[in-house]
Amino acid sequence: MLSFIRDKVSQEELLAQTAEEAVELSHAALKLRRVLDGKNPTPVRLSEAFANFEEEIADVMLCLEILGYDMQLLTKYRAMMDAKLERWAGRLREVNDGL
Repeated sequence: MLSFIRDKVSQEELLAQTAEEAVELSHAALKLRRVLDGKNPTPVRLSEAFANFEEEIADVMLCLEILGYDMQLLTKYRAMMDAKLERWAGRLREVNDGL
């Protein structure tokens, strides 16, 4: 089925679809945050917000897979992820007085 979609949809359109799904993931994350935080109430239940968040993760991953990224081989990205993780932790250490 991946090859069928690749044959029918241009790479430009696949990139646009990926961007659209990434935006939807962003919105789902923000909604879940509102549910968890409770400071800006929403009628959405936690289970619903979490399920929507997971669905949008799957949508983004599917688009990436259709674009040719092997979602099983995250080792390709491990070095980038490790560097970003270290940078993020470093920022948190700075804010928390080196703790």
